[in-house]
Amino acid sequence: MCRLPEPLRMLRRILAFTVLLLSCCALLRAQPQASRQPVDPGRLDAVKEFQKQFKKYKEEAQQVEAVLTLKGNECPPAVEELLKLLKHPVAAVQQAALTVLSTYQEPATFQPYIDALPTSKDEDARATIIKVMAAAKIKAAVPALLKVAETTKSPVTKYEVARALAQVGDPSVATAIGTMLSDNDATVRMAAADCVGALKLSSLGRHLVPLINDPEWQVQTVAIASAGKVRPIEAIPPLIELMRKTGRLRTECADALYHITGYEFGTDVDSWTQNWARMKEMNWRPPTDEELAKKAESRKKSDVLYGKKGEHNTFAGIKTTSTRLVFIIDQSGSMDDRVVETDKFPGYTDFRKFTVVKKNLLDAIEGLTQDTSFNIIAFATELHPWKNQLVPGNIVNRDAAKAWVERLKPLGGSEDQEMAQVGLGSMGTLSEGKTNTLKALLVGAFGIDPEAPGKAVFTGVDKNALKNKLDTVYFLSDGRPSVGKLVDTNEILKEVKRINDMFHVVIHTIAIGEFEKEFLRTLATQNGGEFVDLGR
Repeated sequence: MCRLPEPLRMLRRILAFTVLLLSCCALLRAQPQASRQPVDPGRLDAVKEFQKQFKKYKEEAQQVEAVLTLKGNECPPAVEELLKLLKHPVAAVQQAALTVLSTYQEPATFQPYIDALPTSKDEDARATIIKVMAAAKIKAAVPALLKVAETTKSPVTKYEVARALAQVGDPSVATAIGTMLSDNDATVRMAAADCVGALKLSSLGRHLVPLINDPEWQVQTVAIASAGKVRPIEAIPPLIELMRKTGRLRTECADALYHITGYEFGTDVDSWTQNWARMKEMNWRPPTDEELAKKAESRKKSDVLYGKKGEHNTFAGIKTTSTRLVFIIDQSGSMDDRVVETDKFPGYTDFRKFTVVKKNLLDAIEGLTQDTSFNIIAFATELHPWKNQLVPGNIVNRDAAKAWVERLKPLGGSEDQEMAQVGLGSMGTLSEGKTNTLKALLVGAFGIDPEAPGKAVFTGVDKNALKNKLDTVYFLSDGRPSVGKLVDTNEILKEVKRINDMFHVVIHTIAIGEFEKEFLRTLATQNGGEFVDLGR
């Protein structure tokens, strides 16, 4: 079959999407007058002014601010404008449009789009509309979504259907989700497994079992987490067996087994094996939700119980069984400052924050398990990676990494400031010492440069997500973000979470200094990690 050139295929998609919008508008106009809600003239005026002004804005910040003015102006013309912006080349504009659409709740606003979903032939347009329905949590869309699930062959559309059903669905969606659990596409299996856990579809618990050994680790991690929520007994043997392998999933299997059984043996495979044999002999039954809740109150994740007999990688007191990890270390100018609580840092030659960090990092590198692959990224205004990819944690690479760490110093620290003041240094050095938190996180964890040009992905999964072998990040910083595409901590949290919903990387965070710690604490909580405060 002859494949059309990319420009022609893009034009065809744009035309098809336009046809969908026009057909939806026609449906809306065709509704009986009595069933149509009168539109507030003020809302219509707001949309008209937006249409006039938006095309003038060239700066991303202005474009986003303009899009957000449509919040509170719900009406069909506003929806039309916002849907167009979901194809905008700038991700921030796309997300702003989706944010506004998610606040629209009036039934008449979306009904034409719901009606058009099952018969639309444009999968890109359908996936876009489905994602909007999910963001707005439109429950009336569920029947149409189920029809789409029965007929579509597009992995992107099925992925968005599963994600949407997880947000707006009910137990009636179990049949559709059960079919998706065995889909040929890994991203569809991943979304379906997540839906099982989100809606607690216990009837599908046994169907999660094959995914515990899925070829893609991202599917495995979602299936394991969902198994811990719906608690199928059939998952116990494969979860125990998977713990025999190295890597992050060992700890996740242990956590799921605890939630299924109520017992706590950490990653001690022998203890789990022996007790599972005993449990079968005594006709054991799983604890009820109420019984498990009581056990959870006294659960202690200590070295004795949680991770017992397991090998760990450790940084700043945070343990992980991951064997594919990256250390992301702040080397901005403020890292040259002294710690305030010196009594918490005995034995150091000086009390500079960067001295403390280097000592902890050197210890972590020295203690890497033999099967670990790792990398280090130092960051300030720009990123300074040690390597361009993960490398084995063998003796040669560990020694090379330690030598590289020893040479690191804060950029734009006190020494650079003093030299600049007497004319021996440049102001450029000082500008290199700011804190580009967003870039460090997105490049370090996902390989995505927020400052690089490129078309934003709106629907489906970023094609690089399943290629990503890294599964764990240690992120250490002392300062508030001061440079980069985003510096507001709430916006950074949203962007990292949005992308990590596809990548499933665990992000542990470590704070040092007097910086407001809640940002780093939330960053860890939202991304499956732990937070440690080394001290002020």
